Amino acid sequence: MEPHKPKIMVLGTFHMRYTPDIYKVEFDDLLNDRRQREIREVVEKVKRFNPTKLAVEVVKKKEEELNEEYKQYLNKDFKLAIDEIHQYGFRIASELEHKKIYAIDWMETVGNRGIGQVFEWAKIEQPKLYKYIDEKYRSQRDFNLADKSIVDLMKEMNGESSVKKEHEMYMAVARIGSEDDYVGIDWLRWWYQRNLIIYSNLANITSSPSDRTVLIIGAAHVHLVSQFLRESEMFDVETATNYL
Repeated sequence: MEPHKPKIMVLGTFHMRYTPDIYKVEFDDLLNDRRQREIREVVEKVKRFNPTKLAVEVVKKKEEELNEEYKQYLNKDFKLAIDEIHQYGFRIASELEHKKIYAIDWMETVGNRGIGQVFEWAKIEQPKLYKYIDEKYRSQRDFNLADKSIVDLMKEMNGESSVKKEHEMYMAVARIGSEDDYVGIDWLRWWYQRNLIIYSNLANITSSPSDRTVLIIGAAHVHLVSQFLRESEMFDVETATNYL
């Protein structure tokens, strides 16, 4: 009989605070009653997975600081910020009586170009490819929350077609550059390294067959992190839309 594998669910989300991501989400006040009810609904749906561990998009070296905030929240001495780590993570972990939250991210610079520099280069040197990427992916993938609920947006962002299209754009980014200057790949090697480190950190904390880990992370990571987890053959990877 095949041994029971630990389970991991990768929950892709939009960033509730500003970050320099490729995709943006336009939203209103997430602290108003309507949005808080919607956030509460996401929390309840994720709790159905019954996670034993919760990991978030915070760099590993800030895990102690993260858990100091979490302890303050448990002691009712901390106000939740407009941040998916607080709004989802702290609530889920506390209500399931988790003792700590796990930081799994990595953001070190390794001498590569940033994604903004890659697009600026393409705008000048490969305008046709830049226009193709901008029109097919970037302009169409900015999400507007005004006409939908947070639950519906989360379903959309974790859906198979959305996850596939986000990764598809990175394959177009790989074509940016010249024969002796692989501009897009200069950024993509960092992106792959970051996601491999996230996978490694997740694997290290999800070691027992009884572990059920939820990772709350920007939706752009869902494809690669899930791919690495599945290809390892170490985990059962649950699809977030089965619970949303």
